[in-house]
Amino acid sequence: MGNSALDCWRTRGRNRTGVPSYNITILILATLALASGSARANTECTNLRAEFDQAVSLQRVADPRYHRHPLGPWLRSDRFHSDALRRALAKQTDPLPILQAMADMDARATAREHARLAAGAYPDNAWMSTCREAAVASVARQLEDDPRLRERAMAHTHPDAYRNWQRVIGGYVFARPFLRLGAQRWRLGEHSLQQQKPPPEIAIRWQPESGASWNRSRVAEALDLARREHPLGWPWPDAVTRNALFETFAPVVDSPSLATADRIGRLEARDGRAQVDTESPAAYTEASLVRLGSEVLLQLSYTFWFPERSPEYPLDPYAGPIDGLTWRVTLDTDGRPLLWDSIHACGCYYTLFLPADAPIIFRNPDPVAREDPLVLIGPPATARLRFVASPGAHFLRWPTDMESTGQGAAVNLDYTIRPYAELLEAGTRRPPFRPDGLLTGTSRLERLFLFPAGIPDPGAMRSKGHHATAFLGRRHFDDPELASGMVQRISK
Repeated sequence: MGNSALDCWRTRGRNRTGVPSYNITILILATLALASGSARANTECTNLRAEFDQAVSLQRVADPRYHRHPLGPWLRSDRFHSDALRRALAKQTDPLPILQAMADMDARATAREHARLAAGAYPDNAWMSTCREAAVASVARQLEDDPRLRERAMAHTHPDAYRNWQRVIGGYVFARPFLRLGAQRWRLGEHSLQQQKPPPEIAIRWQPESGASWNRSRVAEALDLARREHPLGWPWPDAVTRNALFETFAPVVDSPSLATADRIGRLEARDGRAQVDTESPAAYTEASLVRLGSEVLLQLSYTFWFPERSPEYPLDPYAGPIDGLTWRVTLDTDGRPLLWDSIHACGCYYTLFLPADAPIIFRNPDPVAREDPLVLIGPPATARLRFVASPGAHFLRWPTDMESTGQGAAVNLDYTIRPYAELLEAGTRRPPFRPDGLLTGTSRLERLFLFPAGIPDPGAMRSKGHHATAFLGRRHFDDPELASGMVQRISK
């Protein structure tokens, strides 16, 4: 066969047709691997992937959204799928659909990495697809045949957003009372403000551009169809349906301030620095799955970006460039929101909103060791809510349904719904998210006194998948059992 695929990659050789010969070689090898489990072909795929990953690491262009899984370089995962794989292996059910979903995450991540690599002798993504398919089939067979591999896979835990060494050096044990006191003061202050009637006068309102507006029964039908079509019975609709759901449940955002710092916009980079273009209001959306007991439910998240968090006084430790607010809707099987929750893009200020008619109650199984979220009762479950983003700090307040009588706004603007993945795509205007998920240039002075909590650069904005939401204990916004740990269904 002449030179190996790796050599062809390095020399960028071409055959007589002008097609890169490394692509033809690796496709042949990977096809052989898929068909016959050829050891040579698997080795070539592994070597090529190792070279690619090394280039990604050296150039610091690793995609921050998903984490690599120890079962192989062709698999990446979020917390939900890592947990789902453990469950499947423990129950001895077929893990292949989960492995395929993890391979899809790797495909999306490597495509973004490939586009961000500096110009060089890198193959396109065609060879990766065939190698990845062969690798998934191989891992599935190994999990079936090798009990020790299954045990190691079940023992794997998703990477934590906390640093143990930081807690040790920072004296976490001694800092806990102060961390608890700070969180408690914030909750009490917010509870008091939420009781303020009426809310402040609204200066500007952003609402989603006209789109789908499905009623409850149609949403329920879409979720039911998705469950019936999914190999594991998960409510994961197709892309068209997900977009319609994003439009249906998109919130209306009010602000009492006309200041530029309090306007939502499109997050991008200019001259290598993160900036928010307030002339292009936007919500960045992503769908995910969560568990509530034995149920798997669909979540819709909306992230809004502001140019900055304004200082309330000189050297305000919480102020700084860029601020973000994420609003999330967890849908019940009947097509209504089961709960809403929210964080800032730093992971701070976790707030749980329970619909007034929700069939769930809040419970904290370990209030001594863990940090309570801010828990508020919202309006009855409805598709579209309206809430206020407070001036300066952008705290989410006074959620209400659209049917309630409310004051108008001096300025009314539409915002576009954009995929969250857009923030990770290659390009000169891509926001400067680092491989560890942090958004460059958004550090806050609060990191100095919150160091003992063990969170990397607390207060800095970060990508999805990296949000620690508590300074006491451990809590992650994308934990698949976050809801199960805090709410309990009282009726169905």
